[in-house]
Amino acid sequence: MAGRFDTATIKEQVYQILRRELVRQRYEPGEWLQENEIAERLNVSRSPVREALRMLTGEGLLVEIPKKGVYVRKLTEDKIRENFSIRCLLEVNAIQSLHDLQTEAAEALLACLSRECTAYPDRDPWEKQGEESLHALLMRLAGNETAVQIHKKLCDQLLLIRVSALSCQSDAERFLSEHAKIVQYILEGCLERAADLDRAHLLRTQELVLQYVCRN
Repeated sequence: MAGRFDTATIKEQVYQILRRELVRQRYEPGEWLQENEIAERLNVSRSPVREALRMLTGEGLLVEIPKKGVYVRKLTEDKIRENFSIRCLLEVNAIQSLHDLQTEAAEALLACLSRECTAYPDRDPWEKQGEESLHALLMRLAGNETAVQIHKKLCDQLLLIRVSALSCQSDAERFLSEHAKIVQYILEGCLERAADLDRAHLLRTQELVLQYVCRN
């Protein structure tokens, strides 16, 4: 695959390829990833593959077992509920802190909403998750970097199943409508209403994800 890695380091390119494949469900939850097979398929040495797998493990997409290898994380129903519960606490707290938004922050919210409306439902899962989501932006605008990192890891862990669970166009349209309402409330200074809607929004998402897990 000569020429494939000419715009970034080999490690970064391997990481991007594997992450895309995980989102597109090339690998099943619980499936072991083999360094040798990946290195041979991508025509690279094992070293960048090992580093890429370590990065994906750090994001919570893979699980490492010492001296055995890594496998695709498989989330239980309890873990999914725990994940959404923590996300809800973080996002509600973030929204409630967004008093007196500066013009730049307000413009960022509107721009993010516009990107989401353009993206769904026509782009593939890898592209959909490649840009900053409204939820991630709300966390960043609140200015708590520790909370941002915790929130990102929680979202990454759910990425493997959330894309499939929310692939229905009607669900996407409803969630986009809710995103727009959340932004409207924030811009109007109605932070409690925005927080309440975000909480309900996340609970609906949780139920769809749980239904998907039960079916598969």
